[in-house]
Amino acid sequence: MKMKVLGCYGGNIPGHGMTSFLLNDELALDAGWVSNALSLKQQEKVKDILISHSHLDHTCTLPFLIDNNFSSPGFALRIYAIHEVLTSMKNHLFNNHTWPDFTCLPNDLTPVLKLKEIAPEEPFVINGLTIRAVRVSHIVPTTGFIIEDRKTTIAFSSDTGPTERFWELVNSVKNLKAVVTETSFPNDLQDLANVSGHLTPNTLTAELNKLKKDVPVYLYGCKPKHLKTIKKEIGALKRRNLSMLVQGRTYTF
Repeated sequence: MKMKVLGCYGGNIPGHGMTSFLLNDELALDAGWVSNALSLKQQEKVKDILISHSHLDHTCTLPFLIDNNFSSPGFALRIYAIHEVLTSMKNHLFNNHTWPDFTCLPNDLTPVLKLKEIAPEEPFVINGLTIRAVRVSHIVPTTGFIIEDRKTTIAFSSDTGPTERFWELVNSVKNLKAVVTETSFPNDLQDLANVSGHLTPNTLTAELNKLKKDVPVYLYGCKPKHLKTIKKEIGALKRRNLSMLVQGRTYTF
C-alpha cells in the first residue's frame, strides 16, 4: 500500500495547513490539499474520497477538485463519510450558496458528486481496500479509518483528543504496518487542546501507551506557529518508531 502525503501541517510549505493523503494514487484520505498538490492528470484518477470530518482543513479542496474535472466524460466523484459529516457538507458546502450542489448537477440521474453514507465499524471496499470508520474524540463528529489490503493494514486517527475505541480496534487487526495520528499543540497549550479535541506530546504519550503493537507511528497536525516547540517536545519523548510525516513524500507499507 502506498500513501502520498499531500498536506499534513507542520511548516511553511504551502499545504501544511491542510490535511490530505493519497492511497495507491486513486483514493484520497481527506481533501484539505488534493487539487493543489496534484496535477490535473493526477486529479482525474481520484474518484473516491474518505472524509473524516467536516472541518475546512480536511474538505476545502473538494469544490475545486470537482470544478477541475466535472466536464470530463463520465467523471463522478464519490465521497464516503458518516451521516453527520455528509449532512454538514450538504448544509454548509454543497448548498448552492457556498458552492453549487453537485449532487444534482448536471441532473439528478447523473450527478458528478455522489455522497456515500458509511456506518461506523462496518467494513466497505474501495479499489481492493477494505475500510472501517471508527469514531474518535474531536470537537465535531469525526472518524478515523482502518484501511487494509491483503498484506497490510494502516490506521489513521484523524483529528482527535484522547480516545479509546480507535486503539481497541487497531490492536485487534492483523498485519498492522503503521499508525498515523496527530499532535496539534505544545504541552503549554494543553487546555486549548482539551477543549478543541486535539493532542499534545503529553497526551500523545498516553495514547501511544494504548497501542500494543510495535509499529511505526507517524504524526501530522502540528500548528505551524508551534512546530519548533512541538518537535522538541516530541523528541524529548525518546520513543522509537515515532516520527513526523513529510509533505510530498510517498510512504510504502
